[in-house]
Amino acid sequence: MDFNDTSEESLFRAEARDFLNAHAQLKNDSEPRDESEADYLARAKAWQKLKYENGWACLNWPKEYGGRDATPMQLIIWNQEESRYDVPTAPFAIGLGMCGPTMIAYASEQQKREMLPRMASGEHIWCQLFSEPAGGSDLAALRTKAERVGDEWVINGQKIWTSGAHYSDWGI
Repeated sequence: MDFNDTSEESLFRAEARDFLNAHAQLKNDSEPRDESEADYLARAKAWQKLKYENGWACLNWPKEYGGRDATPMQLIIWNQEESRYDVPTAPFAIGLGMCGPTMIAYASEQQKREMLPRMASGEHIWCQLFSEPAGGSDLAALRTKAERVGDEWVINGQKIWTSGAHYSDWGI
């Protein structure tokens, strides 16, 4: 198997490196960053907004929702390159990797037009709202269920955490 970039992939990688070199610093693991959570989140939102404004956010999403219609390989290349830089991306992992693609597949057109650009630009941070003590976020292991009782839904189960909920704007 040939793991070398094609000529098109090499051009894409060079373009990604040019953007990253112009806007970010390489990681320096010997100097840990000392910052509050609020400062980290502000830096993360600023980085995501910069990527969005320059066509580097949500690369594999459709253009009409803030993406670039990138190939899976282009997304891999971007992730390889971005990982070398001291940029904060973790607060957006759930939203951009799970919630956005779910909305692209199942949300109404109005919901997509309203929510996805705000997600892609870093204006909104999302979290996932399904996790349980015995199953984590493994949907097959969930025990919580909703049962219809008359005109109401009764939910039985247990939920004790949602990673990132305290700084998220939305959940799915």
